[in-house]
Amino acid sequence: MSHFPHRRDFAREPHPVDLTARPDLAAALDAVNRDLAATLPEAGPMRLMCTPSDDEDLPDQFHAALPDDRRHGSVQDPDAARVAEAAQETVHAVLWQVWPVCPEHRTGVHADAGANERAVWWCRAGEGHELCEVGELAQTLPGRQRRALRRKERRREG
Repeated sequence: MSHFPHRRDFAREPHPVDLTARPDLAAALDAVNRDLAATLPEAGPMRLMCTPSDDEDLPDQFHAALPDDRRHGSVQDPDAARVAEAAQETVHAVLWQVWPVCPEHRTGVHADAGANERAVWWCRAGEGHELCEVGELAQTLPGRQRRALRRKERRREG
């Protein structure tokens, strides 16, 4: 124990992940942010943060953080499905909102690794079914919402 309890070890503070060194995580975060933009735009785009472990035998912890750095939960050894899971935990715990939701069953869905290790949103209602790949939630929106989202994207691009 430190004799200076007020002193913090800033080397152990969460810091943004260098996504240029991890293109797999950059792609996973882009997919999650596409889903947020389509279904929960008020949340804003997330960032991937890392809290280094203070024990060399334990892995670092990764978090999906909102634009204001609020975050909750963590994952180890992230892949695309775990990045989506971390984002989902943050939305649920910080914004108190179930996200994303299966439009057919109106229940929350979960991130999972699908066939070929693709990250997918999986609905566990009934016998369970794959809703879509992470990053493709816009395709599950009802027609009117999907068209409004496409118009908004075209205005932003044009």
